[in-house]
Amino acid sequence: MHRFKFLPVLIVLLLNGHVFAQNAPVTVAPVRTACPGSNVTLPVTVTGFNSIGSVSLTLKYNPAVLTYVSASNTSGFPGLTFGHGIPGKVVISGFASSGISLPDNAILFTLTLHYINGSSALTWYDVGSTCEYTGYPGFATLNDLPFENYYTNGQVGPELDVSFQADITYPETGQTVAFTDLTTGSPTSWNWSVTPSSIQFVNGTTPTVQNPQVQCLSNGLYTVSLTAGKNGCYITRTLNDYLHAGTQGLWTGLVSTDWTNPANWHNYTVPGAGINVVVPSQVNNSPVFDGDLIIGGQIGSLTLQGPGSTMTVTGDLTIQSEK
Repeated sequence: MHRFKFLPVLIVLLLNGHVFAQNAPVTVAPVRTACPGSNVTLPVTVTGFNSIGSVSLTLKYNPAVLTYVSASNTSGFPGLTFGHGIPGKVVISGFASSGISLPDNAILFTLTLHYINGSSALTWYDVGSTCEYTGYPGFATLNDLPFENYYTNGQVGPELDVSFQADITYPETGQTVAFTDLTTGSPTSWNWSVTPSSIQFVNGTTPTVQNPQVQCLSNGLYTVSLTAGKNGCYITRTLNDYLHAGTQGLWTGLVSTDWTNPANWHNYTVPGAGINVVVPSQVNNSPVFDGDLIIGGQIGSLTLQGPGSTMTVTGDLTIQSEK
């Protein structure tokens, strides 16, 4: 029995007596970060750029994140042009009368885009002849399949991705809340702001440290903002009504009798399962619960505190025994 061994071979094309390699160059769009409102420079590099006769490329991006500013023929490839009439798309093309070669990782061209905010992929758009190279001589289309092996996508994102968290978001008044900066991108400066201003920074921390600690001096909703900075770029993240300071389950009745209105509760949060409810005797409005109420189910417990403390339940009132 004869055994045949098949060896991989490099296919070459023979045209007009000239032999040239089949594969197209590898084209790489970069990954870059930017500060909102600034321009970002995007060098596109090539490897295996040998005896190329023509270039045809289409690069897409999100026009809500990036807008076209300019392009530069960094390599000097003959006749390289940049079409940018359609938002979010740049069409690059060029034709040489002889074979052009570039060293590996050479910059074929450079785009300058204006960065608005957010993140956008830089995607090579390959439909028909929108992404292809030809070789010289003969200008035959070079192999670029599988596509992903020859065209590497890129991305533009924020210089800093600002994020933070608090160890307690429902603190009692006067209870210490510790903030932790979770910003990615290695910021070098921080500026914290808490609104309203009825707070104090404690334990030796200030608004300009990375991980401060605060106490809310009065009950209510507090909005927290962090502005992180790096290399002259400052980005702010704000969490509205992030802290609910006050005693959970304490009825104040400041605005109405409506049980479901957060403004009627000391920490501006309607109590749920497991929360013990206290209704003081001297309040502007006594609570009205519309429907059936299960104590030990929908709430933890109910205390009518002091003479004259009242509450109305329009449906059935059920008290569950402790298990």
